[in-house]
Amino acid sequence: MRGILCPLAHYIFQFRSIYMNILIIEDELHLQEALAASLKKEGYQTDCASDGISGLELALSDRYDVILLDLMLPGLGGYQVLKQLRREKTESAVIILSAKSELEDKIAGLDFGADDYLTKPFQMKELFARIRAVTRRHGEVVRDELVFQDLYLNIRTFTLSSSATSHTLTLGSKEFQLMEYLMRNPKQVISRSRITEKIWGYDSEVEYNNVDVYISFLRKKLKHTGAHVEIRAVRGIGYTLQEAGADL
Repeated sequence: MRGILCPLAHYIFQFRSIYMNILIIEDELHLQEALAASLKKEGYQTDCASDGISGLELALSDRYDVILLDLMLPGLGGYQVLKQLRREKTESAVIILSAKSELEDKIAGLDFGADDYLTKPFQMKELFARIRAVTRRHGEVVRDELVFQDLYLNIRTFTLSSSATSHTLTLGSKEFQLMEYLMRNPKQVISRSRITEKIWGYDSEVEYNNVDVYISFLRKKLKHTGAHVEIRAVRGIGYTLQEAGADL
């Protein structure tokens, strides 16, 4: 029995961890890659930006649990990024990662709205502990279900169901990841390229029609659940999860 349960437990952990998204805004490529690799190994989902402008755009266009922010960034400095995020009332926890170790720098970062300040160089174990701490302070709780309207996605069992019927369907791994991403960003138009990067990775050679195929699979399963929710195509852009019949 143990030989069956242990691999399954590991499989469940990997998919439950997708629930936390982390944005890395760091211009040192080696450090950026090391951070992304270490975080992914721990089960987090990551996006990366190498300058302040693209980092700010990503931070404002998606929902991130934690943002790891360098201060010395090209284009737009870390303090400016942080001030703009707080001006826009972004709820993401922000951890500054900087070689600046003076007390004045740490105070400035915290006063501008950072949740924590970690001086480079640092140990990955300490960073993981800081991430856990700031998400606890922000009230982050990994729930068993994501909910949109009358649609439920169980992240323990990878099942899709609706309060409108008693039908429950099990999703495949890519179906689950795609449905999870859509339900974390309801009513937002998400491009095919963005979906491809999120689900298959930046270096993937998967073509956009793969996204269309999996969207088709999910639409059929949504219809079977009887949920009043639909995945709608936005011509020339991508897809959005909406309440059935709602205006875009």
